[in-house]
Amino acid sequence: MQCKDVLYIAFREARILKRPQAVDSSLELQDGMIYGNQQLDYWSARGCYAWTTTFNVFTLTAGHQPHLIGPNLVSPDFALTPRPVNIQSASLMLSGNPQTDQPINIRDKDWWAAQRVKSMTSSVPTDLYYEPDVASGQIWLWGIPSMPYGIRLETIVTLGQFQSLTDAFIAPPAYLAAFTLTLAEELVDIWGTEMPLNLERRARVARAALQSNNNLAPRIASADWGTFTQPSADFNWMTGTIPGI
Repeated sequence: MQCKDVLYIAFREARILKRPQAVDSSLELQDGMIYGNQQLDYWSARGCYAWTTTFNVFTLTAGHQPHLIGPNLVSPDFALTPRPVNIQSASLMLSGNPQTDQPINIRDKDWWAAQRVKSMTSSVPTDLYYEPDVASGQIWLWGIPSMPYGIRLETIVTLGQFQSLTDAFIAPPAYLAAFTLTLAEELVDIWGTEMPLNLERRARVARAALQSNNNLAPRIASADWGTFTQPSADFNWMTGTIPGI
Protein backbone atom coordinates (compact mmCIF):
# COMPACT_ATOMS: atom_id res chain seq x y z
CA MET A 1 0.00 0.00 0.00
CA GLN A 2 1.32 3.43 -0.94
CA CYS A 3 0.98 6.81 0.73
CA LYS A 4 -1.71 7.90 -1.73
CA ASP A 5 -3.77 4.78 -0.91
CA VAL A 6 -3.55 5.53 2.82
CA LEU A 7 -4.63 9.12 2.18
CA TYR A 8 -7.56 7.92 0.08
CA ILE A 9 -8.80 5.84 3.02
CA ALA A 10 -8.50 8.84 5.36
CA PHE A 11 -10.35 11.07 2.88
CA ARG A 12 -13.17 8.55 2.67
CA GLU A 13 -13.33 8.17 6.48
CA ALA A 14 -13.52 11.97 6.85
CA ARG A 15 -16.32 12.09 4.23
CA ILE A 16 -14.22 14.39 2.05
CA LEU A 17 -14.91 11.75 -0.59
CA LYS A 18 -18.50 10.58 -0.18
CA ARG A 19 -18.33 7.73 -2.68
CA PRO A 20 -15.61 5.65 -4.35
CA GLN A 21 -13.86 7.97 -6.75
CA ALA A 22 -10.52 9.51 -7.55
CA VAL A 23 -9.28 12.42 -5.47
CA ASP A 24 -10.03 15.70 -7.23
CA SER A 25 -6.39 16.67 -7.70
CA SER A 26 -2.86 15.77 -6.71
CA LEU A 27 -2.81 18.99 -4.68
CA GLU A 28 -5.37 17.49 -2.30
CA LEU A 29 -3.19 14.45 -1.86
CA GLN A 30 -0.15 16.65 -1.23
CA ASP A 31 -2.12 18.53 1.40
CA GLY A 32 -3.15 15.23 2.96
CA MET A 33 0.48 14.08 3.05
CA ILE A 34 1.47 17.28 4.89
CA TYR A 35 -1.08 16.63 7.62
CA GLY A 36 -0.27 12.92 7.65
CA ASN A 37 3.41 13.70 8.28
CA GLN A 38 2.34 16.08 11.02
CA GLN A 39 0.52 13.19 12.68
CA LEU A 40 3.54 10.90 12.30
CA ASP A 41 5.77 13.57 13.82
CA TYR A 42 3.51 13.69 16.87
CA TRP A 43 3.46 9.90 17.18
CA SER A 44 7.27 9.67 16.96
CA ALA A 45 7.57 11.64 20.21
CA ARG A 46 5.44 9.18 22.20
CA GLY A 47 6.67 5.76 23.21
CA CYS A 48 3.17 4.25 23.14
CA TYR A 49 3.25 4.49 19.33
CA ALA A 50 6.64 2.75 19.04
CA TRP A 51 6.18 -0.98 18.48
CA THR A 52 9.74 -2.09 19.17
CA THR A 53 13.29 -0.98 19.90
CA THR A 54 16.49 -1.49 17.96
CA PHE A 55 20.10 -1.90 19.06
CA ASN A 56 22.51 0.32 17.14
CA VAL A 57 26.27 -0.28 17.33
CA PHE A 58 28.72 2.62 17.06
CA THR A 59 32.41 3.16 17.77
CA LEU A 60 33.52 5.64 20.41
CA THR A 61 36.28 8.11 19.64
CA ALA A 62 38.81 8.52 22.46
CA GLY A 63 38.70 11.96 24.05
CA HIS A 64 35.61 13.05 22.12
CA GLN A 65 32.82 14.65 24.19
CA PRO A 66 29.95 14.84 23.50
CA HIS A 67 29.25 12.31 20.77
CA LEU A 68 26.47 13.67 18.56
CA ILE A 69 23.76 11.37 17.21
CA GLY A 70 21.35 12.21 14.41
CA PRO A 71 20.89 12.39 10.63
CA ASN A 72 23.76 12.92 8.18
CA LEU A 73 26.56 12.78 10.75
CA VAL A 74 30.01 11.29 10.17
CA SER A 75 32.74 9.97 12.47
CA PRO A 76 33.54 10.77 15.24
CA ASP A 77 29.77 11.22 15.69
CA PHE A 78 26.94 8.73 15.14
CA ALA A 79 24.67 8.81 12.08
CA LEU A 80 21.09 7.75 12.91
CA THR A 81 17.81 8.82 11.28
CA PRO A 82 15.64 10.02 12.87
CA ARG A 83 17.39 11.54 15.88
CA PRO A 84 16.46 9.37 18.91
CA VAL A 85 13.81 10.72 21.25
CA ASN A 86 15.66 9.03 24.09
CA ILE A 87 18.18 6.29 24.83
CA GLN A 88 16.51 3.23 26.32
CA SER A 89 19.72 1.42 27.32
CA ALA A 90 23.43 1.50 26.60
CA SER A 91 26.29 -0.99 26.86
CA LEU A 92 30.03 -0.74 26.38
CA MET A 93 31.27 -3.54 24.12
CA LEU A 94 34.40 -4.91 25.78
CA SER A 95 36.76 -6.87 23.56
CA GLY A 96 37.54 -10.48 24.36
CA ASN A 97 36.48 -13.99 23.53
CA PRO A 98 33.59 -13.97 23.93
CA GLN A 99 32.88 -10.25 23.51
CA THR A 100 31.15 -8.84 26.61
CA ASP A 101 28.60 -6.05 27.01
CA GLN A 102 29.15 -3.86 30.08
CA PRO A 103 25.91 -2.01 30.94
CA ILE A 104 26.12 1.78 31.18
CA ASN A 105 23.83 3.61 33.60
CA ILE A 106 21.35 5.96 31.89
CA ARG A 107 21.24 9.21 33.86
CA ASP A 108 19.00 12.28 33.80
CA LYS A 109 19.83 15.99 33.69
CA ASP A 110 19.77 16.35 37.49
CA TRP A 111 22.40 13.64 37.88
CA TRP A 112 24.56 15.22 35.19
CA ALA A 113 24.24 18.68 36.75
CA ALA A 114 25.38 17.25 40.11
CA GLN A 115 28.66 15.90 38.70
CA ARG A 116 31.37 18.36 39.74
CA VAL A 117 34.05 16.93 37.48
CA LYS A 118 32.60 16.40 34.00
CA SER A 119 35.92 16.21 32.15
CA MET A 120 37.25 13.10 33.88
CA THR A 121 38.52 10.44 31.47
CA SER A 122 38.09 6.71 31.86
CA SER A 123 38.90 3.61 29.85
CA VAL A 124 35.47 2.24 30.88
CA PRO A 125 32.71 4.89 30.99
CA THR A 126 30.05 3.95 33.53
CA ASP A 127 27.30 6.55 33.00
CA LEU A 128 25.51 8.25 30.10
CA TYR A 129 23.42 11.41 29.95
CA TYR A 130 21.49 12.00 26.74
CA GLU A 131 20.46 15.52 25.72
CA PRO A 132 17.87 15.29 22.89
CA ASP A 133 18.89 18.50 21.14
CA VAL A 134 17.92 19.46 17.56
CA ALA A 135 18.92 18.54 14.92
CA SER A 136 21.29 16.10 16.66
CA GLY A 137 21.20 14.67 20.15
CA GLN A 138 24.21 14.87 22.45
CA ILE A 139 25.61 11.85 24.28
CA TRP A 140 27.64 12.81 27.35
CA LEU A 141 29.65 9.95 28.84
CA TRP A 142 31.13 9.85 32.33
CA GLY A 143 34.02 9.53 32.19
CA ILE A 144 35.13 10.61 28.77
CA PRO A 145 36.24 7.44 26.91
CA SER A 146 39.97 6.96 26.51
CA MET A 147 39.57 3.80 24.44
CA PRO A 148 37.78 3.32 21.08
CA TYR A 149 35.36 0.71 22.37
CA GLY A 150 32.12 -0.10 20.61
CA ILE A 151 28.91 1.12 22.21
CA ARG A 152 25.48 -0.45 21.81
CA LEU A 153 22.54 1.97 22.08
CA GLU A 154 18.91 0.90 22.33
CA THR A 155 16.42 3.33 20.76
CA ILE A 156 12.73 3.14 19.89
CA VAL A 157 11.56 2.50 16.31
CA THR A 158 8.88 4.78 14.89
CA LEU A 159 7.16 5.25 11.55
CA GLY A 160 9.14 7.38 9.11
CA GLN A 161 7.55 10.32 7.36
CA PHE A 162 6.38 10.19 3.75
CA GLN A 163 8.60 11.83 1.15
CA SER A 164 6.34 11.19 -1.84
CA LEU A 165 2.84 9.92 -2.63
CA THR A 166 4.29 6.64 -3.88
CA ASP A 167 6.18 5.82 -0.67
CA ALA A 168 5.18 2.46 0.79
CA PHE A 169 3.29 2.30 4.08
CA ILE A 170 4.81 -0.57 6.06
CA ALA A 171 3.75 -1.04 9.67
CA PRO A 172 2.62 -3.74 12.15
CA PRO A 173 -1.04 -4.77 12.58
CA ALA A 174 -3.49 -2.06 13.77
CA TYR A 175 -1.32 0.83 12.53
CA LEU A 176 -3.17 1.25 9.23
CA ALA A 177 -6.55 1.63 10.95
CA ALA A 178 -5.17 3.80 13.75
CA PHE A 179 -3.32 6.13 11.39
CA THR A 180 -6.08 6.55 8.80
CA LEU A 181 -8.84 7.03 11.37
CA THR A 182 -6.78 9.48 13.43
CA LEU A 183 -5.83 11.41 10.30
CA ALA A 184 -9.48 11.45 9.26
CA GLU A 185 -10.34 13.14 12.57
CA GLU A 186 -7.83 15.86 11.75
CA LEU A 187 -9.02 16.24 8.17
CA VAL A 188 -12.60 16.80 9.32
CA ASP A 189 -11.45 20.01 11.01
CA ILE A 190 -9.13 21.07 8.19
CA TRP A 191 -11.61 20.46 5.34
CA GLY A 192 -14.60 21.64 7.40
CA THR A 193 -16.70 18.52 6.93
CA GLU A 194 -19.15 17.13 9.48
CA MET A 195 -17.69 14.60 11.91
CA PRO A 196 -18.99 11.17 10.82
CA LEU A 197 -20.92 9.18 13.37
CA ASN A 198 -18.66 6.75 15.29
CA LEU A 199 -15.39 8.05 13.74
CA GLU A 200 -14.02 9.21 17.09
CA ARG A 201 -14.96 5.91 18.75
CA ARG A 202 -13.43 3.82 15.98
CA ALA A 203 -10.23 5.90 16.01
CA ARG A 204 -9.97 5.56 19.80
CA VAL A 205 -10.42 1.77 19.63
CA ALA A 206 -7.81 1.47 16.86
CA ARG A 207 -5.24 3.50 18.82
CA ALA A 208 -5.93 1.44 21.94
CA ALA A 209 -5.28 -1.77 19.98
CA LEU A 210 -1.74 -0.80 19.01
CA GLN A 211 -0.95 0.96 22.28
CA SER A 212 -1.91 -2.13 24.28
CA ASN A 213 0.78 -4.07 22.41
CA ASN A 214 3.39 -1.34 22.91
CA ASN A 215 2.74 -0.48 26.57
CA LEU A 216 3.74 -3.75 28.16
CA ALA A 217 4.03 -4.03 31.94
CA PRO A 218 7.64 -3.41 33.04
CA ARG A 219 9.64 -5.92 35.04
CA ILE A 220 9.25 -5.32 38.74
CA ALA A 221 11.08 -6.55 41.81
CA SER A 222 10.41 -6.53 45.53
CA ALA A 223 12.85 -6.86 48.41
CA ASP A 224 10.15 -8.79 50.32
CA TRP A 225 9.33 -11.30 47.59
CA GLY A 226 9.67 -14.89 48.81
CA THR A 227 9.87 -14.02 52.51
CA PHE A 228 7.52 -15.42 55.15
CA THR A 229 6.31 -13.98 58.44
CA GLN A 230 4.36 -15.34 61.37
CA PRO A 231 0.64 -14.48 60.97
CA SER A 232 -0.47 -11.85 63.45
CA ALA A 233 -3.60 -12.20 65.56
CA ASP A 234 -6.72 -10.41 64.37
CA PHE A 235 -8.85 -8.16 66.54
CA ASN A 236 -12.35 -9.59 67.10
CA TRP A 237 -14.67 -6.63 66.87
CA MET A 238 -17.61 -8.64 68.16
CA THR A 239 -15.96 -9.51 71.51
CA GLY A 240 -13.46 -6.65 71.70
CA THR A 241 -10.60 -9.09 72.26
CA ILE A 242 -7.52 -10.35 70.44
CA PRO A 243 -7.31 -14.18 70.19
CA GLY A 244 -4.81 -15.69 72.56
CA ILE A 245 -4.69 -12.62 74.84
